[in-house]
Formats: sequence, C-alpha cells, structure tokens
Amino acid sequence: MPKLSRRGFLKALGWGTAGITAVAGGATWALMPVLPPRKGPTTVDAATWISLRPDGRFRLLSTRAEMGQGISMGLRQVAADELNVNVDRIDLVLPDTSLIPVARSTVGSDAMRETGPLVARAAAALSTAILREAATRLARPLDTLRIEPAGVRGDDGSLLSFETLGSGPALLVTGEELNTARPKLAVPRDDRRNVGHPFPTHDIDAIVTGSRPLYADDIRLENMVFGAIVRPRAIEGRILSVDASAAAAVPGYVGLYREDDFIGIVANRRGALAQALDLLSLVEENSPPLASLDIAEMVSVADDRSLEHTILDTGVPDDRPFDMDITLSIPLAAHASIEPRTAVAQFRDGDLEVWTGTQDPFFVRNTLAAAFGLPQSSVTVHAMRIGGGFGARTIVAAEMEAARLAKLCGRPVKVQWSRRDEFRSGFHRPPSCHRIRASADATGRISKWHHIFRSGHIIFTSAAMGPGLQFATSFVGDPGVARGATPPYHAQASHVAFEDVRLPVKTGPWRGLGAAANHFAVETAMDVLARAKGLDPLEMRLAALGPQHDRLRTVLEEAADMPAGLPDRQRLTKRWGSPAASTRKCPMPPPSRAWHGQRTAIE
Repeated sequence: MPKLSRRGFLKALGWGTAGITAVAGGATWALMPVLPPRKGPTTVDAATWISLRPDGRFRLLSTRAEMGQGISMGLRQVAADELNVNVDRIDLVLPDTSLIPVARSTVGSDAMRETGPLVARAAAALSTAILREAATRLARPLDTLRIEPAGVRGDDGSLLSFETLGSGPALLVTGEELNTARPKLAVPRDDRRNVGHPFPTHDIDAIVTGSRPLYADDIRLENMVFGAIVRPRAIEGRILSVDASAAAAVPGYVGLYREDDFIGIVANRRGALAQALDLLSLVEENSPPLASLDIAEMVSVADDRSLEHTILDTGVPDDRPFDMDITLSIPLAAHASIEPRTAVAQFRDGDLEVWTGTQDPFFVRNTLAAAFGLPQSSVTVHAMRIGGGFGARTIVAAEMEAARLAKLCGRPVKVQWSRRDEFRSGFHRPPSCHRIRASADATGRISKWHHIFRSGHIIFTSAAMGPGLQFATSFVGDPGVARGATPPYHAQASHVAFEDVRLPVKTGPWRGLGAAANHFAVETAMDVLARAKGLDPLEMRLAALGPQHDRLRTVLEEAADMPAGLPDRQRLTKRWGSPAASTRKCPMPPPSRAWHGQRTAIE
C-alpha cells in the first residue's frame, strides 16, 4: 500500500502533536493545454480526509464541490453513521489544494457514488483506531468497549470522551485497519441514525445570515481592489485602443492595465469600478454583426448531405417513405448561474493564492501554475461553495483574470463577472439541429431509424482550447456532442451521424454534455412515431428495448405506475409523454438508490 509521510501529513493539516487522524502508513495558449486531472480517489486518499481534532470534533475534508446538490451533508451523514456519532459532531470543510491529494472534478453526478464508500471506509477504520486507543488508555479488552455519541464507553459504564481522546498524541490508522474495515454503508439496514434521514442543508445558517464566508464574493483581503476585464463589444471583435482619461477622474479609480490583448481596470470600490468601466472610450475593430438566427443556421441540417461522423449504421433500409420526418432545433443558451463567476487572487512572496467557486480546484491550480510559470506547489486554490454549476464551473475564467490583474497591479484583486460578461465571454450550451426520420410496422416494431444532427462543440471547445488545439481536434468527432445519440430502441436499419461545428461563440458542457439534447430528440421522435402509427408510446418503447436495457425497461414501467399526484400510465399515454428516469425500484447495487423523474411531452 502506498504510504504518506506522517510528519508531512500532520504538518499539512496544521497539527502539533495532538489529535487522532486516519492516515495510511507551459502556458494556457500552448498547443497542448493543461488537462483536468482524472485520477480517481483511493482508500489511502480517503484516509487523509477525516480526523478527530483536539476539541473532540471530527473534521471531514470534502474533495467534492458543493453546489446545492447536498454532497456536503450527505458525506457528513455517512461519516457520522460509521463513527456512531451525531451528524452535528462532524465538521465538513472544503479544503484548499495544499491539504488533500489531487482529486478530480465534481461532474457526472458521481460524487456520492464514488466518494461516499471511501468516506465510509476511512471513518470505519478511524472508529477502529479510536477503540484501540481507548482500550490502551483504559486498560480494558477491546470487545468491552463501544463508541457512543459522546465518546467511548466501557461495559462498566466508564466514558472516555472524544475531547480526551483528541487531546492525546496523534494516532495513525494502519494500512491493515483500512483494508479490513467493514463499513456499515455497505450493508442494507433500517437502524441508521443519519443516512436516509432528512437534515437541513449544510451551512444553511451561514447562507441565510452571512455569518461566515462561504462563497468567493464573501472573501475580503487586506488592500484588496476590485477588477473587471475590458472586453470587445462585438463577437470576435478586437480592441485597438482605450482612452481612460474620463475614468481616471472617478474617485476610487486605481488604474488601467494592459498586457498584449488583455485589458483590465481596477478600482477600490465596486461602484467606482462600474462607473469607471462605463466611462472608458474604446476604438474597436469589429466583425460583421451576428444574430442568433445566423448561429442557428450554422448548425442547420436542412441540406440533408452526409455528415462527417457516423455513430451507428446497421441494416439495409427499404425504399418506402418514412412514416415520420421531424426537425428539432435546440437553441444556444447561457449558463447564467445565480452566483456570478467570482475569483479573488493575490501574489505573496512569489506564491499565488486564489479563492473561487469551481468544480475542479486542481485544474484551476495546474492551469494557473502553467500560465505564470510557477511550480504547482506555489499555487493554492481555496474551493468555495458554488451558487450553480452544471458544468459552468469546469473551466478557468474569472480565476485567470483575477490572477493576471493581481500580477499587474501588485495587489489582491477580486473579479466578479457581470451578466454582460457571462453572455459575452462565458461558454454556452451549444445549439444543435436534429432531423429524425423513422418507420414502424403496425405492431410498433421499428423498421427504419435515421437521425442526423449538427452541434457546436462541447469538449473540444474554444472556451478551453487555443486555436492550435482547436485545429488539431477538428479531424475527430467531439465525444461530448455524440453522447446519448445512440438510441436504446432497436430498429431493423439504423443510421445516426453528426457534425460538430466550430462556432463564433464559446460553447461547452451543459448538464450531461450532449446527452440532454440528443435524448430529447430521440424521445420526441418516438412519441411522434407512435402517434403516426396510432400506437401506445409506452408499449412501443417497451417492445423496442433490447435485453441490455432492462434497467430502462424498469424505469419506464415504474414511471408509468407512479402513485396519485404523479403521472400514471393512463395520463402518460394520453399526453404522449416519455418517462426517462432512475427510480426507486431500478435494479442497481445497494446502497446507492436514487429517485429522479423527467418527462418530455408533445401536446
């Protein structure tokens, strides 16, 4: 088993000699950019996440971003059950990148599935270590002791409090204890005190009262100034010159800073920054005006020519006309999260420190280190709570701008995007256009399925790639665009093909990559085909599913039989809707069970 340095680990967590902890014995515009770390967490990693502190409380370091999905409270519940304590004894901390091993981004709805079992194992191993230490201190057999919410109790009624245990010498959990831990989470049971029970949102008191900093905008540093980026007013425009003489007269104005094409303005107050920004006089070189309809036309499939990337091509279609032929257009859309993109950056003694709400703090760290020529160890990113993610916080944006301004002006800088910044410079859900033609026989068996679509990029995006890498990836299909386009329904002849189109606006991930648009198109087409044949849309789906889609079959059946107040089979059939969900009764490994519902409908 890999080992961590005892001394280095305790130092990183800010320890002296007290407490019990679980522990196992280039530049952004270059051709090859910094890539997000994809290393999955290990048991050894998890051992560094949880510790018993000298005040008798447990501290849990979360490697997953909290953006309202509830992962913070969920992990506290898991740890509390393993330690047999109340959840309010677990303090969850969003750590900075210097405190934990490299962790990958919070994406794909896998946070609890991947992290929960590891937290459970680390907490179970820590509970074993606590009992072992208590047995030594009390000079009692291990099997006569048990952990209770206040500490370790012996069969004679004696209690060794967590405060007493935590104030002693630091205790290291052994590799054997980690490997042999048997978490309660892995065993279905009905006597859990925490997991499976409702609890208030983590940090809800601070969210409501503002009593402690949670979001990046809550950060206040000494001598901090506010910064904004001076951006072209037109898509693909270029600023030739800036006159800041009027802005300089605004009380609180600090300065205008320019480095190549990067232009930023700084002020001591937010209000002064907004006023100075409006007073700048720009000379620009603008490209021709571009409207939403122009962008939509770039992904149109009206020409019906063969598309570049084939996903599925099976069987030989007959020559008869299709029973249905639909074209669906899904528009460009901005993330525009409730919390604007915000970052605070400061350089101190050659090191860079950043506070930001990000889904991938290590990607931010690595990108900034490469951009400024710093060792990764010289860049620390503090992960803050996020007010809306869904892929919007997976790239480096406000963080780079704040760091560049901090470097140029020599002071800590806070950059917070305006809605104008978001719509002009943030990446969007790409527009896509889908044409689906299909045929079925009188029983609902699908004979032909033909789906072609065009979309802006999602993974190979201009939001994160320079021109060189954009060109290099233009020869391969964007896997994010293709995601979810293969239908789960069998047809005697199927053809699915797409093209990814480089657009003049930035596009990128939006909740499920391309799957949401592609599933919407597929399920809408199934509804239309069922209506064209006069068939029950649910029964037609069930008949077309292969044995490899048993889980989806269960989803469809369960969604159709939902209890009163939710769509039942009769209403589902009448409304020609298509359920697509994970349900409580879906066959999946315990204890991970979910209940989500979604239905598309054509009125």
